Amino acid sequence: MIHSFFHQVYVSDLSAIMTAMLILLIAWSVFGALFYKRMRLIGTIVLIITLVVILYMTVISRGESSAGHGFIPFSSFQRAIEQPEMYRSMLMNIFLFEPLGLALPFVIKGSTAKRILLTIAIGFMFSVAIEALQYFFTLGMAEADDVICNTVGTALGSCAYLLTLLWRKLFSKHRGRRKA
Repeated sequence: MIHSFFHQVYVSDLSAIMTAMLILLIAWSVFGALFYKRMRLIGTIVLIITLVVILYMTVISRGESSAGHGFIPFSSFQRAIEQPEMYRSMLMNIFLFEPLGLALPFVIKGSTAKRILLTIAIGFMFSVAIEALQYFFTLGMAEADDVICNTVGTALGSCAYLLTLLWRKLFSKHRGRRKA
């Protein structure tokens, strides 16, 4: 079922995937503003589901292969110039990690800056761990560019937390005007 969903996303038009990512960001931030007091619990549930899905897609569902590694940063970006299909692969890595960035800031305690920075750092470390597992257990191509794209996905997702704070301010101002 998970594979089927991601296959459908993978074969979708790139602009549709980017639009879906943007809609997810905005919808999550509005949801977060409306249900802010419950977001730690909701974020924890989404985080657990996200971690399971990421591990399933990147490690558990893969069989042993001899795909190798690509440790030179940005080499996929260079190859994408000649092989545009590489853009799809990079975008899917971003898409896969965006929910991690959506959920983590609501689970982490601390200032806004601490939440965002820790979220990005955890996304980076989780991605490095996955690539290490892929490399040591020959579960596909272990690439530095995957770490970059996964970290970008986590960072993009964490932007929803900043939007949530903005929505909360706007909603509270609107509520204040209605009472007056």
